[in-house]
Amino acid sequence: MRRGALVAILALVFLAAACGEESTGGGDANAVQVKITEAGCDPAELEVPAGKTAFEVTNDGADAVTEFEVMDGDKVLGEAENVAPGLSGEVTIDLEPGDYTTYCPGGTTAERGKLTVTG
Repeated sequence: MRRGALVAILALVFLAAACGEESTGGGDANAVQVKITEAGCDPAELEVPAGKTAFEVTNDGADAVTEFEVMDGDKVLGEAENVAPGLSGEVTIDLEPGDYTTYCPGGTTAERGKLTVTG
């Protein structure tokens, strides 16, 4: 009986520790609100300071668009996937100064946007 209780306690401790690690945001990250719409990424142009940035993504009723990506050329730096209508997701990326692309595959007029990261 004692052994079972010890195993259960250890399992709960492990589970609690694992849940704490799943957070993608951070207290020191810049928070940026982004919407996924039928048109694509909203806003289509963003400017943020360099450093850790948390993109808080909400799907505003777009059935055909469920993804938000930040790209450097052809390389995906981070993405919020499977963000169905009415749901939200988050992706945190440590960004260097420069120009990047936001990408919401399937958008009708704003599938790609511009992200400028200042120094």
